[in-house]
Amino acid sequence: MEFVEIELTQGNLNHDHLYLSSVIEFFPPDSIGGSNDSNLAPRALEVHSGIASPVRTDIAGDKKIFRRRAWVGEFFKVHNLAAGDRVIIEKTGADRYHVYPKRA
Repeated sequence: MEFVEIELTQGNLNHDHLYLSSVIEFFPPDSIGGSNDSNLAPRALEVHSGIASPVRTDIAGDKKIFRRRAWVGEFFKVHNLAAGDRVIIEKTGADRYHVYPKRA
């Protein structure tokens, strides 16, 4: 399967999001929407993180983060993640992605 890796910043932890700008080309172009809910992308992604039900979301094109992000803070806490830790985003299906911490 295909995957990308991103490094967490303190901003990610403070605001419960994942910066996707360095890996934006990994996602289908039609999954990237506008800056708010009135400009959703035509394609939603199914994101699995192992902590709750999968989340269906697009990517907010202005910020390059998953638009739905309530799950991200819980993901950080459950895995005890800190700035500098790395997260893997793996494509597991047509519109399915698995997000998990990289372990040494």
